[in-house]
Amino acid sequence: MLLLALGLPLLAFAAPDEAAPPAPATPAAQIWINVGGFSRHFDRSKHHNERNFGFGIEWRTSPELSYMAGVYDNSVGKHSQYLAANWQPWSLGPVKLGAAVGLMNGYPAMKRGGTFFAALPMASLEGRRFGINLGLIPSMKDVDGAVVLQFKLRLH
Repeated sequence: MLLLALGLPLLAFAAPDEAAPPAPATPAAQIWINVGGFSRHFDRSKHHNERNFGFGIEWRTSPELSYMAGVYDNSVGKHSQYLAANWQPWSLGPVKLGAAVGLMNGYPAMKRGGTFFAALPMASLEGRRFGINLGLIPSMKDVDGAVVLQFKLRLH
């Protein structure tokens, strides 16, 4: 009888709470905005524009995937537009790691300023309201490589 008296309260703690709401299966989508960003080119002798202001939006649908679109003043003084998927399946602590893959334009050395395919490694750090994206543009034939930094603000 003593065991039963001691055991009933323990069962109450172990039983699921009917009033508690179920945990969400997936986190809610997030919407981020940015005003462009900054770049730092590896070849310092060409005096590129490194203040790449504009406007962008990012829709994070899961911890691993977001969709990005925007416009900005590029490194050669032209306007560029981009549309990309940012897939980040790995993490290192709070930093998400992966690559952004998509389309962009506005660089005369690439398709005479027309639309071209681009892929670049991307890291993201996101807090409750603020975040950053850090990308790496590799140096290639007619492309001067750079590190790109974008600050973002979460709306939802």
